[in-house]
Amino acid sequence: MEELLYMLLRGLIIGVVVSAPMGPVGIFCIQRTLDKGRWSGFYTGVGAAISDLIYCLLTGFGLSFIEEFISRHRSPIQLLGSLVLVFFGIWLIRKKPEEKNEAIVMDTDHGSSSCEGDILKGFALTFSNPLILFLIIGLFAQFNFVIEGIKFYHYMLGFLGIIAGALGWWWLVTYFVDKLRGHFNQRTMKLINVAVGIIILIFAAVGIVSSTATLLTASDKVPVRKSVTNSVSFRVADTSMKGWDVEFRSEGGKMISMAVRPESKTDPFGDSKTDVLSVKIIEQPSGKLLGETTVSEGIDPYRGKNSWRVARIGDEWNVFAGNREYRHILSFNSSFHLESEPEIFPVSPGGISVSEYDAQIDDLELESIPEGEMLSILKTVENSRSLAGIYSMLDYEQDDSYAVIGGSYKVAVLPSENDGFFDIFYIDGAKANSASWVCGMKKGKLKPTSFVNIYDVEWRDAEGAWMLHDVQAEYDPMLLTLTLKFPYQSCSMRFRSVAYKH
Repeated sequence: MEELLYMLLRGLIIGVVVSAPMGPVGIFCIQRTLDKGRWSGFYTGVGAAISDLIYCLLTGFGLSFIEEFISRHRSPIQLLGSLVLVFFGIWLIRKKPEEKNEAIVMDTDHGSSSCEGDILKGFALTFSNPLILFLIIGLFAQFNFVIEGIKFYHYMLGFLGIIAGALGWWWLVTYFVDKLRGHFNQRTMKLINVAVGIIILIFAAVGIVSSTATLLTASDKVPVRKSVTNSVSFRVADTSMKGWDVEFRSEGGKMISMAVRPESKTDPFGDSKTDVLSVKIIEQPSGKLLGETTVSEGIDPYRGKNSWRVARIGDEWNVFAGNREYRHILSFNSSFHLESEPEIFPVSPGGISVSEYDAQIDDLELESIPEGEMLSILKTVENSRSLAGIYSMLDYEQDDSYAVIGGSYKVAVLPSENDGFFDIFYIDGAKANSASWVCGMKKGKLKPTSFVNIYDVEWRDAEGAWMLHDVQAEYDPMLLTLTLKFPYQSCSMRFRSVAYKH
């Protein structure tokens, strides 16, 4: 019983909050109450409540493709809804009040108004703005209205609460407005009609300008490229101190080999020697040297075990190595396509032991963007998109029993293909699984809600898995901070905008 009452209460609150914002439909409802009587205004609110209920049902029963459709076509839908508002605004401005000289009193027969007509007007005015779906999605998440395992009749009671809350709101609004109607005459009503019509036209003009500008500048959106990625990781102990090779093979006999050899490196004065590992990347059968380096820090150059990771994103290859943690040691470019698992060979038979071997050779599509292009886009949107920019982690809070922060991240926030959305791209700072992260990889996505500067978040954790459940972000334009909250992990991260530096 307690669960039923709790669900009903949440529905009532959502119904009131969805109806309360005094937008075009609220202003129109007040106008109808003053012009035609309380019940005309109330029936207009009933039409709006029915429209809200339909959007709540679509959201509650998981029709995510509708949300995706609205997200992808946000600007055309906003333009169409704004044109509907233009029609209502012009109709109100041209409408003449009833021919009465005395103060306006309750019109019991409502003149030419009808219950069905008022409901239809309220429904059409509200339904023409499907962007309210984002407000509903935010409220459902905020009040945990959609919970896994909840019974069907609980949902039904919750939706009944939503319609009851909306109708209760419109009943109160029309009741109090109706009490004031005796203070208005025909001239006042004409002024109200014109004022309400102008306000609705202003709403429409803002929507038309915003949607048209977005459609005209659609080509300026971030060009995200799709890359494929492969990775190989393993741990090697070279007991012979003679070195070893890794061979990456492709079709047609093509191969890239990585040769690792222990060496003694003499300092510039020739006085002392340091044991290092020499690493060379060679293309076969041409013998072309793709890259080489020597490694002395962060590795055990003697008989200890060192971890290695070779990761490919598109044509860019990166090599990481370390005794305790991965460190980036080498990059090279090659269009070579890995077709089979690499093989590891010792220079001296039986001279190495290999463990923790893991190879990902299947192509995986991964959204990424070149770092130079990322910085170039940030400079072009710096003055027009307040949220876009480079952010560095400022501080964080976490419950150690639930979450571990993957690193002190620096990220870039860029405008997405969809208006009002932003993509988050990794720059640096990863500690957990750092070898998997390369500058330009997509780290997350910000989806706008109906609350200003509040976003729903899709976020990739340190292992690359998407975290999609109830993650939200709040942008503070005064402090230039972006706070990400992960309620299921009892964790939050706060980022602060920093200057463009490369």
